[in-house]
Amino acid sequence: MPDSVLVDLAHQVLEVSNSPEQRRRRELWVRFHALHPPRPLVHYAMYMRVWEREIASPDQFHHQQGLARSIEVQLRSRLWKAQHIPDDEPLLPTIWLPTPHPAGNDRLWGLEIPMRRTVPLGAGKPIPLLQTEEDLTRLHYPPYEELSEEKRALLEQACELTDNLLPVKLDSDELGFGPFEWAVRLRGMDNLLYDVIDRPHFVHQLMDFITEGMVRYHLAREAAGAVDAEASWALHTVYDTVPEGKQHQLSGSWVYLHAQSAASLSPRMYAEFIQPSNARLASLFWRAYYHGCEDLSAKASIIAELPNLRLFHISPWTPVEPVVRVLSNRCALEVHSHPTKVLFEFSPEQMRDELHMRHEATDGAVHVLKLCDVETVGSNWERLKQWAEAARELAESASARVDD
Repeated sequence: MPDSVLVDLAHQVLEVSNSPEQRRRRELWVRFHALHPPRPLVHYAMYMRVWEREIASPDQFHHQQGLARSIEVQLRSRLWKAQHIPDDEPLLPTIWLPTPHPAGNDRLWGLEIPMRRTVPLGAGKPIPLLQTEEDLTRLHYPPYEELSEEKRALLEQACELTDNLLPVKLDSDELGFGPFEWAVRLRGMDNLLYDVIDRPHFVHQLMDFITEGMVRYHLAREAAGAVDAEASWALHTVYDTVPEGKQHQLSGSWVYLHAQSAASLSPRMYAEFIQPSNARLASLFWRAYYHGCEDLSAKASIIAELPNLRLFHISPWTPVEPVVRVLSNRCALEVHSHPTKVLFEFSPEQMRDELHMRHEATDGAVHVLKLCDVETVGSNWERLKQWAEAARELAESASARVDD
């Protein structure tokens, strides 16, 4: 039976998403990814869990648990952002749910990967499973598996609750696209820091095995019809066109590449141990986004050689100018403000100064001014609006200068 609260929210989402303003925003992102936007874009990438926990009023929710609650949070959070944050992100109407997979931590790689935590739900550290080359034989390549009956029932229930007003899709990926992060989980970063010096052959074996497993897994997802190009946009790509006939193919999707745990490796070591694996994955996809919260300025010239690279993350800890020199003619740049300073430290003037400094450092390169990784807003959510207003003003003034 349709749920009246969710049906009403679905109607609101449809009305907003079909508005001229939202169509304009979608076109902005299409032009951005084609590398000819009319101006810099502005994007606050909101974590839904932060909105639900710290911004939303508890008494505004009708549903308290289960699937209905999940859908209600998705729809209310998007409507709130469209109303309160004046950035360029379009409101997209798709409801996303996780694909039901068989249980078991050991199902993917053949071994359960234990974690050591000092407090429940706190930071965790993997307990290394691999000690020798022979230990690799204990692993197997990760299969793509889903529970077809549970999947069908979940889709039917979600469509019924919303009276089939909105598209409902399942996010099927369990692995992500960072081979080195799996190496860290299986071997431990402490060990790998020694291995790249003492046992480079072992590191190559490990990375080759993981990369082959990930390639096979994603090709199996594709063969099962479980790939959806829209799912690949996520927090950073936001919106894009899909090549004709490629909606359910890797070659119509984005890949999200990263190796943040390798921050302490030199550029030479990065080029030797990580770049080949990331390049192999990138070659499967239509476009590649590279993410890294660490300082990537010394590695940008290496990452620049990734196949299909179209968007590159410049974190608050990465100086903009070295990246611009290497990448400004190759891809768009995602230029981040410092989230903690924006939310809890900067005055409005300092917020604008930081935006202006980082924008000017792009030297006219295609870029988006970005605020992300906001894990808490405290009682300061209005700072998000202030940041978006300041960034939008800067972006539009840059467009006016170009027009003049």
